[in-house]
Amino acid sequence: MPRALVTGATGFIGGHLVDVLARAGWEVHALARTTPPPHPAQIHWLDGSQQRLQAILSDVQPDVTFHLASLFLATHTPEQAEDLATANIVFPLQLVEAMVRTGCRRLVNTGTAWQFAETGAPLPVNLYAATKQAFDAILTYYQDAEALSVVSLRLFDTYGPGDPRRKLIRILLDAARSGEVLDMSPGEQIVDLTHVDDVVAAFMTAGQRLITTPDPLAEDWFVSGERQTLRGLVTKVEQALALSLNVNFGGRPYRDREVMVPTDPSKKILPDWRPQRSLAEALPAMIST
Repeated sequence: MPRALVTGATGFIGGHLVDVLARAGWEVHALARTTPPPHPAQIHWLDGSQQRLQAILSDVQPDVTFHLASLFLATHTPEQAEDLATANIVFPLQLVEAMVRTGCRRLVNTGTAWQFAETGAPLPVNLYAATKQAFDAILTYYQDAEALSVVSLRLFDTYGPGDPRRKLIRILLDAARSGEVLDMSPGEQIVDLTHVDDVVAAFMTAGQRLITTPDPLAEDWFVSGERQTLRGLVTKVEQALALSLNVNFGGRPYRDREVMVPTDPSKKILPDWRPQRSLAEALPAMIST
């Protein structure tokens, strides 16, 4: 059976990935610092040292490492800048260094669409995206110097049942339950949403792609779902739930550096993958979660 090592297994997407890998017959290992993921994975505890991480990789010898661990901050304070760099640059650097030193050379990396301008050119929208972009440069070195085989998946926004994150769909569902007035921006920005089941399917496809391709890969693909304006999304939520939301469009300004039109993913969608879950199908079941 193939063997996987997952970082970020305590997160929303990482936890779902661990479950799907296990059901698909993979032997699943997960890295943890303080809290073990409540999933069918063998846990390996980190202490922050390069030596410990290298010892884990040497012992596990994963066929594919799935790197999902990150620190996301839409905006940051000066005190948080170092935390972003540590989580999104230093730790993954330690990871790939340990991988190549132990002969583990297949990586599925997680990036963000917010690394790119509408044209597709690199232009990080915030420091979080900039740290992701910085790690991409590091990966380029390891791909060239160490034959590291990498498939990077660039995610837009994600959602799904049981999502504990305070993200857009959760905010709208909470407002639907409470009836509260929700102040939002004017709502003309485009949002791109992918169900967690489809996101995990993309990771599974990327992992199989690494295993079945003999030569090292250096690929990056977008994981894109349904795209509409924020106003259109509110209408879609209302239709799916058969109720009206008390949304006050224009009640708050657009954020600094608001992304009005995300980068076009159409020419860089992961081969052999297409989203299967729709908002209209998923939202009614999520209203009670």
